Amino acid sequence: MTHSVIGKWVAEQNARAFLEFKEDGSLSGSDGANRIVTTWTDEENGPTVKPSLTTLMAAPNMVTWVTKARRVEPDGRELKLYDSEDNNLGVLIRDEAAESPDTSGGRR
Repeated sequence: MTHSVIGKWVAEQNARAFLEFKEDGSLSGSDGANRIVTTWTDEENGPTVKPSLTTLMAAPNMVTWVTKARRVEPDGRELKLYDSEDNNLGVLIRDEAAESPDTSGGRR
């Protein structure tokens, strides 16, 4: 499955909050404190995130709406997230660093 949603998307206000879509349909992420593990499918109305189980820890600057995403809409560098009632939750930004191969040979 090749799709424009494939890759890692992060919240501007907290880069520890992210969603990472894989070609095999798996999806991982975090709201900045709690890990998200689920799957996604490409439906008629766009990529759909399946509900997931997550822990209920709290941390400063959590982006709690990330865990509520059920549909996403890629738009260039932005990924718009919607809940199960199609309310706009917020926007994640493509993590360009995650897309670039490491050419440093492990050196920084």
